Amino acid sequence: MKSVLEKLIERHGTYGTDWMGFTISRKNPLTYHHIQKNCHKGKRTIENGALLTKRAHRFLNCIEKDDQELYEEWNALFKDINDSELPPNEGHLQKIKTLREKSFD
Repeated sequence: MKSVLEKLIERHGTYGTDWMGFTISRKNPLTYHHIQKNCHKGKRTIENGALLTKRAHRFLNCIEKDDQELYEEWNALFKDINDSELPPNEGHLQKIKTLREKSFD
């Protein structure tokens, strides 16, 4: 039986980077991110998931502590990508670039 992470990868594909633009590698593997947090009754489902590497996931947790609005922008993007049921498109990739610039300022 496939895990939810495996199903997300199968559904959206991977092209060397995660949904925050971090490079996927053996040392930085993909993880499952709850768009709606588990503690807020978010379930571990394909519809509530985002593909983030280990480093991206830690970075997003730091963003959540420092800038709630930016954290919510990232999650809105993840929801949009997930709702498309396809790999990130050009619009998503542009939004990733924009949010990365805001996140690393």
